[in-house]
Amino acid sequence: MPDTLNGRRSAARSGNPLRDPRDRRLNRIAGPSSLVLFGVTGDLARKKLMPAVYDLANRGLLPPSFALVGFGRRDWDNEDFAAEVKDAVKSYARTPFDEAVWNQLSEGIRFVQGAFDDDSAFERLGETIKELDENRGTR
Repeated sequence: MPDTLNGRRSAARSGNPLRDPRDRRLNRIAGPSSLVLFGVTGDLARKKLMPAVYDLANRGLLPPSFALVGFGRRDWDNEDFAAEVKDAVKSYARTPFDEAVWNQLSEGIRFVQGAFDDDSAFERLGETIKELDENRGTR
């Protein structure tokens, strides 16, 4: 009989140590960091990625200085993107919406408009990340 726990393959067999029920390590908060989401105006980002980032923040697993940078073709500014993220979070997050968590997360939200074949857009992205590194300590 295969190595199972309640009819499921164990983590040792499946190769995924994060699913091992014997693992009792405490959750760890990430260090200062930024996440760049390319193609951020798409359905995957809206329904899965943005809500997942919020859920991590809501569970206290992101540092206060965390930054989320969206990259896409839409003609948005930072406030437009933040409004889109907030709407996605309220619609699809797995944890309840908390205004205090949102306020802290939204301080690090930026948007860079551009296409994947636009060198100047990537220069703007680099400048945005550099500004976040300096101002939010994400270096």
